[in-house]
Amino acid sequence: MNIKRILIPLDLMRSPCDALVYVRNMAVDSPVCVTLLYVLNLNIVPPGRKIYEELCAESEAALRKLSRLFFGADRVARVVVRVGAPHEEILAEAKAESSDLIVMSGPKRRTWTQLLHLGTTQRIIDSSPCPAVVLPRERRGSPQKPRMTESVEDEALLPAA
Repeated sequence: MNIKRILIPLDLMRSPCDALVYVRNMAVDSPVCVTLLYVLNLNIVPPGRKIYEELCAESEAALRKLSRLFFGADRVARVVVRVGAPHEEILAEAKAESSDLIVMSGPKRRTWTQLLHLGTTQRIIDSSPCPAVVLPRERRGSPQKPRMTESVEDEALLPAA
């Protein structure tokens, strides 16, 4: 499989570093075009346009910081912020950019009531136009896996809530 375009949908409110580390390690040997995607989903009555613009600008700045942190100055990742339902926007971006692979962090643990509904990850897997890799979710304090570095967990990377 010749992978040239990789889409990484990120949730900036959770530490999204596992997918970035995975793709960075994967892209060492071959040149790939990486797209970092954040979907802004406000589950409220649509606020004024200015609020969306400010939140999108903050999210874009956070994605650019993550891009520089993980891929350095020599390999610039494409940064995209979309507004809408996460699974719909992720699939739309994958189709629009002809992505060869989607790399996502695993979903958070779900309660019994949430298991009755399809989550974003499952919807993407079911409808993806390309292969999707779902990385297992790291358990906090697990002795088998190292914790993220302090610079990655830095609150300055995340947009204001």
